[in-house]
Amino acid sequence: MSDAEVRRRRADAFLTTGEEYHRLRPGYPEDAVSWMLPAGALDVLDLGAGTGRLTDALVERGLAVVAVDPSAAMLAVLGDRHPGVRRLVGSGEGLPLPDASMDAVVVGQAWHWVDPVATAGEVARVLRPGGTLAMAWNVPAIRPGWQEEFEVVQRGRRGIDLAADDEADAPLPGFGPREEFVTRWSREVAAEDYVLGYTTHSLFLVADPAEQERRLTRWRELVSGAGPTVTQAFTTQVWRYRLAP
Repeated sequence: MSDAEVRRRRADAFLTTGEEYHRLRPGYPEDAVSWMLPAGALDVLDLGAGTGRLTDALVERGLAVVAVDPSAAMLAVLGDRHPGVRRLVGSGEGLPLPDASMDAVVVGQAWHWVDPVATAGEVARVLRPGGTLAMAWNVPAIRPGWQEEFEVVQRGRRGIDLAADDEADAPLPGFGPREEFVTRWSREVAAEDYVLGYTTHSLFLVADPAEQERRLTRWRELVSGAGPTVTQAFTTQVWRYRLAP
């Protein structure tokens, strides 16, 4: 199976994910969201919106949000909380929006699932002059010990997927140079929710049932001595690109 086929299979694993995904996945810190948006932005596209973890912060700012995602199931969860948000099933490579209709396009935890060149072209088409494209990733800051072993169970010895790879790190046609912002934060979660959070990742979703059960058993063994709650630490990495004049 080619790298592109593996990526597509993992991305498709989210198509039927819903309420539990939203409950377990972290949102985005305020400073990161603020940095993603250009001054005076009113109309914002949340691309790969999923269940609306990033949408939550955009709606709180009073922005007019359009949410686009390949998963109707995920968008249904978003709609339950934000019925006023326009929701469209679609992908970055073919945005179902008119030209020059958005002030910003933001992408939370999803840019690595799209074709960056094709999507950049579509984003440039729907942005107004002075618009920006920004993408954010919450990257777990894993502590040595049992938290590190959680990652080994899920990924083997490869380590955590990084926001950047060779393809995603390339310049984007139609945009200026990449700007970067990094912030660090943490939250407390129930120990069982820490375990269940790993079941929302594509590497778990594409595993066969026997392998999923093996991972769950091992994770519960690892977390058993951690206490009722666990600290989850994150580094949120944000990239921003300004539409070229």
